[in-house]
Amino acid sequence: MATRFASFVKPIAAQPGVCSVKRPSLRWWIDPRTIALGLLLPVTIVVAWSIAVRLEIMRPQILPSPLTVLATARDLFVGGELLAALGISLGRVVVGLAIGSLLGILVGIATGRSRTIDAYFGPTIRGICQIPTIAWLPFFMIVFGIGEGLKLALIAKASFLPLFVNTSAAMRAAPERFHEVADVLELDRWQRLRLVVLPAALPLVASGFRMGLSNAWHVLVVVEMVAAAAGVGHLMAWSRTLFQLDAVFVTIVVIGITGWAMDATMRLIESRLSPWTANA
Repeated sequence: MATRFASFVKPIAAQPGVCSVKRPSLRWWIDPRTIALGLLLPVTIVVAWSIAVRLEIMRPQILPSPLTVLATARDLFVGGELLAALGISLGRVVVGLAIGSLLGILVGIATGRSRTIDAYFGPTIRGICQIPTIAWLPFFMIVFGIGEGLKLALIAKASFLPLFVNTSAAMRAAPERFHEVADVLELDRWQRLRLVVLPAALPLVASGFRMGLSNAWHVLVVVEMVAAAAGVGHLMAWSRTLFQLDAVFVTIVVIGITGWAMDATMRLIESRLSPWTANA
């Protein structure tokens, strides 16, 4: 049955305007010109930073030099504090994201496939999700305390919304022509879901997962700064308390690079998961 459906769908998918999602070529990621353009702004910032330090626009205690920050980064890396904190934070993201993504996908499938379920539960869920995740922090601290449950609950909540919204919309993303072919082939409910709905939904779900990962990382850093005894956010907050601003700058850079690396990885995976690409 899958072969018969594919033989009908491929000619339709090849028509202009039916499936226009394109994934970038892998060469984009290793193109020297692209890399050079991407590094232009960071290099400019570092140069301006060095000039500001040299001109003593701000005191070194407030604005340490790039070389001082680099030396501190080396010490934190060699000493193991930085890797340990980063490992703890990434572990929390993985667990919390898994919980939030699973719930978001399941609820999204239910509301996307059933207009009745969506009518009953959709407005309430969407309304609750519009409340910023950080606004739930006081209530979640009462319910979960300040242990790991608090971090995981906030991460799960932050990643739930994009997965729920995208999955719900993705359940109706298959082109109408595909459903017409499924009707001709008399596919049952499970075959239609497996051969039509899920393949068409995959790009949107992957996009939602990428946004959920970004939300999870942002929320984790904030909650670790407020209520944690370990993690990269806690390392930043503790360094600020000790007025070690060079270590604060190190954690800022590490948080940014880690977030960028996760997003870039998800962009690449998202492009490879798209089944409706015309060329690679």
